[in-house]
Amino acid sequence: MAWIYRLVNRASMGLGLLGTVAIVLMVIHVTLDIILRSTISASMPATLEMVTRYYLITLALLPLAWVEWRKQMITVEALESLMHPMLIRISDVLVSLLSSGIYLVLMVATWGKAMEQFQIGSYVMSLNFPMPVWPTYFVLPVSFCLAAFVCLIRIPLLASGTSYSVDSQEG
Repeated sequence: MAWIYRLVNRASMGLGLLGTVAIVLMVIHVTLDIILRSTISASMPATLEMVTRYYLITLALLPLAWVEWRKQMITVEALESLMHPMLIRISDVLVSLLSSGIYLVLMVATWGKAMEQFQIGSYVMSLNFPMPVWPTYFVLPVSFCLAAFVCLIRIPLLASGTSYSVDSQEG
């Protein structure tokens, strides 16, 4: 079972890294566009579309599994101080089950749309440049699937009260 946790840790860290790369690429892309507009009055094609259709989707959703694995999602602990440790564990397991169920529903819902966009070869036109946008539709179901997987993998650890390392040196 330890190898599964190491695998999930590495995969979620990789997705977090991809989100970081998206941020860096977006900053470089937008900066170059601004410099080109200011100096030679030329714009890079599809900057708006790249930012909204690729960079923002990637940086917002790919790190979802990483955030789940690191237990850094928004939590409400209003009553936790009044609860017995066993009740806290049960609550954590139920929340993880509910979260994985919601992620799986979102995955199924977005997978159909992604396949539809893939089949029609969805694209947008920007300055007479056809930019395919269908690949970004697959980011959603993949992200939701991995987040659901993380929630499900975490359940035995939550149920047993075992803590796990989310350190990047783990593995």
